[in-house]
Amino acid sequence: MVSYSEPGTYDPQVKVWSYSDGENSDTAACGTVSVTESTSTPTPTPKSTADASCTVSETNVRVGESVTIDASGSENADDFQYDKYGTGTFGEYTTQSTRAVSYSEPGTYDPQVKVWSYSGGETSDTAGCGSVSVTESTSNPTATPTQTDTPTPTPAVAASCRVLETNVRVGESVTIDASGSENADDFQYDKYGTGSFGELTAIRSKVVSYSEPGTYEPQVRVWSYSGGETSDLETCGTVGVTEPTPTPTPTPTPTPTQTATSTQVEPETQSPSTETPLPTATTTTTTTTTAPATGTGTNGEAWFRYSPSDPSANGSVRLVAQSGVSRASAEAHGWDVDGDGTVDRRGRALELSAKPSGETAVTLSIESANGTTTSVTRVVPATLILANETATPDEAGTPPTDTGGGVPAVALVALLLVVLVAVLAARSRMDR
Repeated sequence: MVSYSEPGTYDPQVKVWSYSDGENSDTAACGTVSVTESTSTPTPTPKSTADASCTVSETNVRVGESVTIDASGSENADDFQYDKYGTGTFGEYTTQSTRAVSYSEPGTYDPQVKVWSYSGGETSDTAGCGSVSVTESTSNPTATPTQTDTPTPTPAVAASCRVLETNVRVGESVTIDASGSENADDFQYDKYGTGSFGELTAIRSKVVSYSEPGTYEPQVRVWSYSGGETSDLETCGTVGVTEPTPTPTPTPTPTPTQTATSTQVEPETQSPSTETPLPTATTTTTTTTTAPATGTGTNGEAWFRYSPSDPSANGSVRLVAQSGVSRASAEAHGWDVDGDGTVDRRGRALELSAKPSGETAVTLSIESANGTTTSVTRVVPATLILANETATPDEAGTPPTDTGGGVPAVALVALLLVVLVAVLAARSRMDR
């Protein structure tokens, strides 16, 4: 979308580029635009930018005592990052507007919060929360006979997990349900039970599938930030995965045979089918684009930004979903960053380590409340790295099925048998 600041007649043009089978371009005129004087200066629509606000519940504590960092007063905040020491080292992204922390060493600390907004473009803001003075802890005094106060215990995090399907075939869905966990703020899932947990998420269940037969014991790790950061681990059960149901082989169709009069010829009772059915391929159409990070999706489309626009200037790349539908309608955001067609990460925002060389095709899928899914694929000019990931059976490739159009071997054998019967019948007639 463009605008003109001076009256006049303009002839805008567009140049398009394609990178399939080599780089090529084309230019076209878009028509004539006549611009007249404006009648009044419209009031620009204000952009919702992030505005951080932060306080601390305590300013003087002893070692090990809890301090709550409260950023609930921030405006237009979608995600939060906390830095309890005030050194500029911010933690993981979270939607929690408060964080309980404690300090293990005496000293003076200046905690901070960074808030992020994705409305009308990605913006962030940082605010200091105040100073916290931490002194040495003292021994617990002996309670007098009249003392009746008892400390309030900190709620302990307790993981609870189960699998809703225990016997499936390759490719079928398995739901890992951790909704029974107590005092859980974030969840991490390990569908193989190998100790390789995924990203932190606030979602209490996850649907997975397996690409290889075997027995798997998925796990979940839950985190609590009330009264200090604690976690708990639970095994969800055992999932037995078997080979997929084989495709039934079609029954061969009998063919007529020829029998000689004077010379007995072994007749062919049936001939195998000359054509083997091929599996029907399902094609999913995806739009791949290399549009700049300033582009946006149209109404009803998925889109995402990546920054920085030149990854060679940074060691990481940040991806932020820009849904064409309202945020209330978008229920889940899934990211495929290795091109295998499965979701590797979830959430509106994603930050990955990156190498400046190469490029990565990233696919974002947005699931709406009405059950529809929109997706978009963009080429990010850097090699993205899935941190803390190990090779799993999902990474093993499946050999492609040969559908190149060649004549099946069964059909060739059947054709040779028919020719042989015809030759024997002809020779029998000549003997007569």
